[in-house]
Amino acid sequence: MFQGFNGSTIMYYKAIRKENCKKVYQDNEQLYLDGVRFPLDELYFELYNYFNGVDRDLLSDRRRCISSAYNDARFCCETPIKEYFYIRFKLNRKSKKNALGFFFDASFDGYKYGLNIYNPDAGGMNKIREYILDNKHYAKKVIQDFNEASLLEIQGEKYKKAYYPEEDIILQEWLERKRISCTHEEGLSPVFYERELLNQILLAFDSAKEVYFMLKEAL
Repeated sequence: MFQGFNGSTIMYYKAIRKENCKKVYQDNEQLYLDGVRFPLDELYFELYNYFNGVDRDLLSDRRRCISSAYNDARFCCETPIKEYFYIRFKLNRKSKKNALGFFFDASFDGYKYGLNIYNPDAGGMNKIREYILDNKHYAKKVIQDFNEASLLEIQGEKYKKAYYPEEDIILQEWLERKRISCTHEEGLSPVFYERELLNQILLAFDSAKEVYFMLKEAL
């Protein structure tokens, strides 16, 4: 049962930030296991059970959902050890483009969770805009309910020029963006070390379920 993260989590990332190398990881492996690996495993199983009741298309085994301790050496040769960790439940599709999924990310600086579109491209955003415009009444209701919950914030760079000035202001907030994500982000507050963190994550995911199904259908 997930009970939050702990002091070992902080001690491990302090050590890695001081010197990012395999030896420091090996010297602090027990801190990694106690503070990162074991709590992440517990959080994974809690979220797996949750998504089993939301959409089984999101379910994947632990290896695909949880970050490893090591960075990809091809791209991060100077920082071989990850200075962050995550869980991601993404739709199981052949293409990695416009991969819709829920996430929890954390580091020494804080944590965030929500709904994201990974590896987005212009084609994916065009599909979302077309879907919203073709289903304005439904899309507005979904977005209004999401906004009223106020547990996640719509994010994503907007175009400098307004392309949909005549549309409803609620729809404009989505139509005028180059990409979209729904995110809550904060520093390492006391809730990070408690089971309440899971409760807050699940409430936020609940508030974005209809958005998820809307985006899934659009993409």
